[in-house]
Parts: sequence; C-alpha cells; structure tokens
Amino acid sequence: MALTAITIVRKFFDTITRYNPDKMNERDWLMRFIILETVAGVPGMVAGMHRHLRSLRTLEHDHGWIHHLLQEAENERMHLFIFMQLRNPGVIMRLTIGVAQALFLTTFNLMYLLSPKFSHRFVGYLEEEAVHTYSLTLKAIDEGKLPLWSNMKAPSEGVEYYGLDPEKAMMRDLILSVRADEAVHRSINHHFSDIPQFYEISNDKI
Repeated sequence: MALTAITIVRKFFDTITRYNPDKMNERDWLMRFIILETVAGVPGMVAGMHRHLRSLRTLEHDHGWIHHLLQEAENERMHLFIFMQLRNPGVIMRLTIGVAQALFLTTFNLMYLLSPKFSHRFVGYLEEEAVHTYSLTLKAIDEGKLPLWSNMKAPSEGVEYYGLDPEKAMMRDLILSVRADEAVHRSINHHFSDIPQFYEISNDKI
C-alpha cells in the first residue's frame, strides 16, 4: 500500500510539473530539489512530535527515536537552504510550496496517528524516490547535460555543512552528499517500519 501510494504521488507530481529529466536544465532541477526538500522535511518533524507527545502521555522513554526523527527533519531543512543559495523561489513557487506543505502535513499527521508502521514505510519509499532523483541529476552532470554545474563550485553553505574542501568541492560533490543523506533516511525509515513500534510494545519488551 505504501509503495502504491508513493507511485501515485510521484506520477501526479511528475505530470503537473511536466517532469522530463532528459530535457531539464539547472534551473528546472533546482525547482524540483526545493519542492522535494520542503516536503521531505515534514515527516521527521511530525513523527518526532507524535512520539514526543506519546512519551509524555505514557510516561515512558522513547529510546532515541525522537532525537533521530528531529535530526532527519533538520537535515532535510538544511538541504533546502543549501539549494536556495542557488535559487530564491518567487511568489508563485512559494505559494505552491505552502499549499503542498499544508496538504502533506495534514495527510501525514493523520497517517501517523493511524499507523506509524505504514507511515515509516511510506517515507522509506519517498526517500527512495529522492535517491533516484539525485542519481538522475548526477547522471546528467556526467553526461554534460548540465554544463553550468559541471564546472561550478559547491555553494558555501553546503561546503560548511558537509565539511567539504572549499577549494576543490564541486556541485557534483554536494549532490553526492545530499544523496547519501537521503539514502540513510530511506534505510532508517524502512528499518523503523520493520521493527515493533512504540505503540505496540510495553516497557518490559523494549
């Protein structure tokens, strides 16, 4: 069900944005990255909030999940601001982001309330799509389809965040680093879905 849901969301998003990786330039990819990261930053914060409140209500430890989920949300937010060094969204794009965030926030909040297991699986597949997107970008750079990025230095905020060499780090190195983050989020969320949930176990079984 989670995979089907992500497939539908991906196809819908690709259709309304006229997604075609073979014809996209640097500006098109940046728009996609920015929208992607504003959405990707929602699940970790929502899940962390649910687990935080649950821990307070039940008077039980969360055993590290809250911290990791909030770190995930912060990491996605940093991706956004790194890419915004290269493009500052206009009014229409900001409105689009606001509407998309409101819809996704409401939907994911309800999803997590009903089934944390399903929600983490959904995010795992969402992050797989992110890894795929960044992989296609790297392929386009390597094939010379994005000439501006082929010779562009990595943005300073990205260099600082990832500890890259300020003299040698290129845009390709930055995208590799971002893709690695998304791969970690993918694996962790699939793992969270696989193991018993906070809601399903008691203290003596932790």
